[in-house]
Amino acid sequence: MSREEPRTRLVALDALRGVAAAIVLVHHVSMTAPSVSAAYSSSENVAIFSTGWWVTLSPLKILFAGPEFVLVFFVLSGFVLVLTPLRRWPWTPRPAPEQAASAPAPAAGSAEPTSGVPAVSASTPALAVEGAPTAATTTAPQGYDWLAYYPRRIIRLAIPVVVSVALAAAWILLVPRTGEGGAWMAKQGSPDLGIGNLLREASILGYTGRPDVNPPLWSLAWEMWFSLLLPVGVILAVASRRWTLAWVALLLAASTAGYLLGSEPLMYLPAFGLGALLAANHETLQARSQRLAASRGGTLVWAGIAVLGPVLLVSYWLFRPVLTAPWNELTLALRVPGAALIVATVALWPPVQRMLSGRLLAWLGAISFSLYLVHFPVVVSFGQLFGPEYWWAGALVSLPLSLLLAQLMYRWVELPAQKLANRAGKAFAASHPHP
Repeated sequence: MSREEPRTRLVALDALRGVAAAIVLVHHVSMTAPSVSAAYSSSENVAIFSTGWWVTLSPLKILFAGPEFVLVFFVLSGFVLVLTPLRRWPWTPRPAPEQAASAPAPAAGSAEPTSGVPAVSASTPALAVEGAPTAATTTAPQGYDWLAYYPRRIIRLAIPVVVSVALAAAWILLVPRTGEGGAWMAKQGSPDLGIGNLLREASILGYTGRPDVNPPLWSLAWEMWFSLLLPVGVILAVASRRWTLAWVALLLAASTAGYLLGSEPLMYLPAFGLGALLAANHETLQARSQRLAASRGGTLVWAGIAVLGPVLLVSYWLFRPVLTAPWNELTLALRVPGAALIVATVALWPPVQRMLSGRLLAWLGAISFSLYLVHFPVVVSFGQLFGPEYWWAGALVSLPLSLLLAQLMYRWVELPAQKLANRAGKAFAASHPHP
């Protein structure tokens, strides 16, 4: 494998995170159209080839599958967060301060991913996954510093989230919501701006329901839970290497049960688990994927896998008009293996990696976390200002404005939060040395 191949793979994974964030943005913009939000709520009386049909019930749904691509975020997080400490397995104690002074320096720019995969930017090389083995650590691994991980991870997520809640509250005060403009806009009316509710939403961990000030924060609660449970995820990933297919079946069965029972932990945590299994078996899967690509018909098989992932991700919508309970819940559960196949395709198949390695997608991946945090109040505000009749005008304003604000958020909030998180992690670890 050339040096360029792993770099291309990580850039492509970061680009996938950017694509996922952009699709969440497009999904919310489309919901400001009353015909689309009505079709989203119910498939009854949706005329074929109408706008609502194209956006919700046709194969083009993949371009508007916002909630589904949140599961892609979850799989990405499970993959990258677990892959980092696995590269230092078996874990060894941190060296004492006098030993650390003489130890080889870590790779420059190493950083923990915020959500999904590490952001690619001028200051963060594509290969800068925290704990990635270098020439020094491959032969003499120094373990994974969990004491530094926790404050680093919490600060990195918490600061942008708190700022996003404040910005969302400011948008609501600037453009008070009336709930007019269709079924989806009606759900955005009358958010609670009380200090208690703002603190609850900003706390992330204590609330997994639907926030009403900045609703996309619901997924960050699950990101934080998985982050706190990461040691368990890593241990399970290592233990699953011998019985990988059995663990995959167990996780898929758990997620299916979650959709049938309406249990959110069972719906979402298996997606992180599938990402963890992908990380645990990454080298083996990579070798097998190379053999498959080199075999006769291997490209066709990979193309089928690449298509199957998106199809499973939106299969609920494709079959929604003709299925009833419990079959529609079963198709809803197919989004979990669909998300896992999408991440696996990008992580393992070089042609897709090269397709996702452009500068524009790299930039989109870099700002993806900020874009996810800031776009919702912008979309709702301009959807209300222009009204249901001119929703498209609101879309023309909110799309570029969301990207601009995401860039500003990334530059002035997210990057400083990353630097502060790294300093805090090092300081906390240094103050609690191993004996």
